[in-house]
Amino acid sequence: MNSDLDKLLANIFEKEDSLSLRELFEQRIIQLNITKSQAYDALGMDKKSVEPILDNEAKQVDTIKLLKIGEFLNLDVEKTIQLYLNQNTAEKTRELNRTRKAKFIFENFDLPSLKKLGFINDIKNLPGIEQRIVSFFGLKDIFEYKDEILTRVAFSKTKVSSSDKIRAFWIRTAYAQFEAINNPNEFDRDRLKQLISRIKPYSRNEKEGFFTVCKALYHAGVSVIFQRHIPKTQVRGATFVIQNKPCIIITDLNKRYGTIWFALLHELFHALYHLEDIKSRSFHLTGEADLWLDNEEEADDFARRYFLPDERYKFIVPSISNHFVVQKYAKQWDIHPCLIYNFYCYENPAYWPGYSKYDPGLDESVQKINAIPFDKETVHDIVLEIKNNLELV
Repeated sequence: MNSDLDKLLANIFEKEDSLSLRELFEQRIIQLNITKSQAYDALGMDKKSVEPILDNEAKQVDTIKLLKIGEFLNLDVEKTIQLYLNQNTAEKTRELNRTRKAKFIFENFDLPSLKKLGFINDIKNLPGIEQRIVSFFGLKDIFEYKDEILTRVAFSKTKVSSSDKIRAFWIRTAYAQFEAINNPNEFDRDRLKQLISRIKPYSRNEKEGFFTVCKALYHAGVSVIFQRHIPKTQVRGATFVIQNKPCIIITDLNKRYGTIWFALLHELFHALYHLEDIKSRSFHLTGEADLWLDNEEEADDFARRYFLPDERYKFIVPSISNHFVVQKYAKQWDIHPCLIYNFYCYENPAYWPGYSKYDPGLDESVQKINAIPFDKETVHDIVLEIKNNLELV
């Protein structure tokens, strides 16, 4: 019903060459060979009720009376309303459009969350919010926000929660960022496989290792950026397919250095083996309830075994409390020690407080690909520096 109403309201602002209600009424009484008084009798209305509606002079229109006139003119409900609104005054039309825009904003955006993110300043300033969204995404108008398949999928449920809205906004922002980056390199699956085989040692370089890997992936047609975790979501990572190329976002959901490496390998597994599945849906989120893929455990298992195969994990667990031993074997196995602690704590959560001190944090490692989206004027402003960093030889 809402989509039908939106379509009807959208048509108000299109140029119409249709006859007015007054013109149709005059034609109708000639066609029926009756007088105006007889027409009023047929409608069960008096002249004072009919004429102001026909001439668009009624301060308030009784819907039943309007529909009765439409029935008399052989018009369906939609056409009756359309004709009445088409002849409305410019001011009333602008008021209706403001209401339509406000309704759209409330239906599609979690305004309190956007304010907390710093994207908007005032949840009551709807014209300002509209302008902010249109400018940020480079849209023709506010209604274009929902034209993408991304937000249509995100709003597929009957009842949309605030977390659904903020997730959809995050997805829309991420997709727009990758479109703006517009990686010029063709995706090379064989090269990606070769790169994956050489990633491990870079985890030991806390400052430059992650960026170095992301830069190499970029030149293989795989774009990777980092974003802070968005409240009300549980997204650890995400893979999009844009122009047939994998595009990956890693978040700081758990705020651990080891987690961003694990998340990267998880998403690269999807890029290698599930690209066609993701392409058909446009994106895949890791950490949220998955709408389509049923292979999250497989991707997790791949990432864990990539850094720490089962036999090595079983070997090191008895010595997990001896940091000297963990460091020694982490160096021998070409991985950062925190990955060993991370995998152990995933299986034994009670030990996180004791071993988290061995995680170096991730601020420095993601600095050159850190997309801070919500304090920028436009999406292009967000990715300009990241794109330059990735493309520097």
